[in-house]
Amino acid sequence: MKRRTLVALLALTPLFAVACSGDDIATTTSTTVAPKVGNPDPPLPMDVNTIPYKPGDLVALGNASIQISTPVTSDDGTFSIDVSITSGALDPFTVTPQMFRVYTLDGKSYISVAGPGIQQFGDYTLQPEEVYKGTFSVKIPTDSEPVMFLADLSPIGDRYFPGAWIFDPNFTPPASDG
Repeated sequence: MKRRTLVALLALTPLFAVACSGDDIATTTSTTVAPKVGNPDPPLPMDVNTIPYKPGDLVALGNASIQISTPVTSDDGTFSIDVSITSGALDPFTVTPQMFRVYTLDGKSYISVAGPGIQQFGDYTLQPEEVYKGTFSVKIPTDSEPVMFLADLSPIGDRYFPGAWIFDPNFTPPASDG
């Protein structure tokens, strides 16, 4: 299982792996340390989907539907995804930048930042049936790779939910029992 999948599926539990080999003290000991998977900061919402979505999936999160594109990393290290939010509500609602985050393998998260020609994603009020499209863009200061996008619309009200998308192109959700 790829390490990006592990973050999405085990995001609430830190994972450390150390493998050692050697028969006795005279033998050279080899130690391999797997990349550290950090605890999500801030923690993921309790009611986030346990099986993450994939880029391209159109996902209903209560009175809003969200779809994200396949991520793109530019030459300057900026990580971007296109995000589309469609209102299914009868009343206007406001989204904020803090509702949208990209988590990296080390557990850190980043909200969208403004850049040359790119506005900060998420500071918008949607009217009923309106579609808001924008580019979620972050510059990640560490070498930890982006693994998951979180949209937590639950602060809007009880008819909105959080959802998580995983960036691993090889991720396949388990088959349903039904």
